[in-house]
Amino acid sequence: MADNSAFEKIHVDEREKADLGGVLEQLNLPPAAVEFVRTHQRSIYTALAIIAIVVVVWSLYGSYAEKRLTAANSALAMAQDLQGEEKVAALTEIAEEYAGTDPARWSTIELARHALQNGENAKALSQYETIRPSLSEDNSLYPLVSFGIAQTQEALEKYEEALGEYQLLKNITGYEAIGYKGAARIYEIQGKTEQAVYEYEQYIGTLGADAAGSGESAYIQEKLNRLKASL
Repeated sequence: MADNSAFEKIHVDEREKADLGGVLEQLNLPPAAVEFVRTHQRSIYTALAIIAIVVVVWSLYGSYAEKRLTAANSALAMAQDLQGEEKVAALTEIAEEYAGTDPARWSTIELARHALQNGENAKALSQYETIRPSLSEDNSLYPLVSFGIAQTQEALEKYEEALGEYQLLKNITGYEAIGYKGAARIYEIQGKTEQAVYEYEQYIGTLGADAAGSGESAYIQEKLNRLKASL
């Protein structure tokens, strides 16, 4: 009988190729483990296939999300160079097409500012309130949006709602002065002089020693003197 050629195809039983248990036997695994694999072989193959699909899909989504964010940032940068209604149209498109991204949120903030400047207070408030739920409190846009909501509510004469927003800002680093001054202004409008005095005094305290004697400090101090005299 002739020796087998090195190039001769050796027949392998397809059942052996698919027998994961046989492979595990060669790895000297415990018989119980081998038997478990043989019993659940189809389920194991299915699970492995699902894991492979999830990994591929996740990788593709990550690549898509990164490209989408890059495109959103590029679109926002170009929109900043535009003016008037052309800029408004570009920002609106970014807010809609790239919803859920920070460039889209920033576009909405700019649209709200534009609406506020044009006296469209209700529209501005709606735009601010649309995006705040999507922001975590440690997001740098959160206090900016909260300030926008406070401004629009104040412009709409919703003083209690505005006061609530200013109280919130008092507890955010970097926005304390805005919070105290806004709260003081609301209390003054409402005729709550004692509360207004307290908030203005706290506001002056946030200005620091460097602001002593400045125009802003002098203006608030004059206001304080007038309010105290009315008590």
